[in-house]
Amino acid sequence: MMFRNTLLALGLGLCISMNTYAEIKLSPQWTERYIFKHIPKLLKNSHTDHVLAFYYFGSFQDFTIMGMERVKGDDYEPHHTVLIFKDSILQGYYEGLLVFPGGVSPKGQVFFPANRPVDKNIELVEGLYPTIVFNKDENSAAAYNQLLP
Repeated sequence: MMFRNTLLALGLGLCISMNTYAEIKLSPQWTERYIFKHIPKLLKNSHTDHVLAFYYFGSFQDFTIMGMERVKGDDYEPHHTVLIFKDSILQGYYEGLLVFPGGVSPKGQVFFPANRPVDKNIELVEGLYPTIVFNKDENSAAAYNQLLP
């Protein structure tokens, strides 16, 4: 009986450990380390190119939306990159967005601020990652760079 209780306790402890391990909380700090380790090309630096910050914009089911803000050039022009993670693995990203998203809706839509309307939003449920065009200005177009299917 004691052996069975020990096995039961060990099994429960293992389940708790596995659940904790699987539920990685994506934070700006975690995202920065992930990018440095797995996709360093996103951080390609020059003496006038600097990453300022990483941001969290929301989650839906297994998806997490993060952002990376950079400044480039002598005028420190801002550049925004949106990173789309699923199960803590980067699926793809948008570079050169005018602004960051406003958040993620309860239905899995990544939306942008009202003052920067887009024709099509990112739809996580359907797996739709359209080219993002702000205010119907084709010069603002940012395409999705898919890393994983």
